[in-house]
Amino acid sequence: MDRFKKEITVNNEARLFEFSKIKNMIGVKFFITSKDANQKPISFSLRESSEGKWKLTPGSLRWLYDIEMELSNAIIETRGKG
Repeated sequence: MDRFKKEITVNNEARLFEFSKIKNMIGVKFFITSKDANQKPISFSLRESSEGKWKLTPGSLRWLYDIEMELSNAIIETRGKG
């Protein structure tokens, strides 16, 4: 599956994250869009680590690291279905 949406709780607030799979010469990454606490659009990416987990790319917003595991699990769960 190349695109999917997942609701993840951030600071007791449910937020919708939209995932898009992107392939290029470097490999595969997921480009993700959502909104922050002020409803401002944000975007960021995750790449697969050597351990099979998905990690935020350097320079991501700090609060995203608090939900990095949930973002990674969303990709792993969805890829299992694809």
